[in-house]
Amino acid sequence: MVNGVSVIERSLPHPLLGDQVGIFSWGPSNVTFKGFTIESALPRAFVIMQFTEPFNSFFRHVIQPVAKKLGLEAFRGSDVYKPGIILDDILRNILESEVVIAEITPGNPNVFYELGYAHAIGKQTILLADRASAELPFDIRGYRVIFYENTIKGKPEVENSLGEHLRNIMAGFE
Repeated sequence: MVNGVSVIERSLPHPLLGDQVGIFSWGPSNVTFKGFTIESALPRAFVIMQFTEPFNSFFRHVIQPVAKKLGLEAFRGSDVYKPGIILDDILRNILESEVVIAEITPGNPNVFYELGYAHAIGKQTILLADRASAELPFDIRGYRVIFYENTIKGKPEVENSLGEHLRNIMAGFE
């Protein structure tokens, strides 16, 4: 940004680790950087899931609070409010997030497409599935999945498991 105007923006294929910042420039003459500031944002967890109940409630009452407690901003594709191509926004958010959380209980093709992209770029992923109704596809069965019970009793168990997975992933970025 120069005087509040976006000059150029580019996403790296993988986030920089730790507290690294990169500034790149080019031009026909010397370029000098001075008087710039860097604003820190919360690390982000992009959540891939079907946008219906009970998954919306699961997102609001389990995933978001657990992520927030650990200093992460959990958000979904439905939280993006701007013009553009939806799939481009989703793929960019997967790329730019520190971790992807995917609720894979229903066999939703969009969820599996986005999860496949996250796996293809080597993104850290956490898979969640309702123990009572999850029928995992063959290609997913080899991955660790946090199976949960969609009950009052099951809530603290999935919160603890999700928290442990997120803590372990975030420890790798420190």
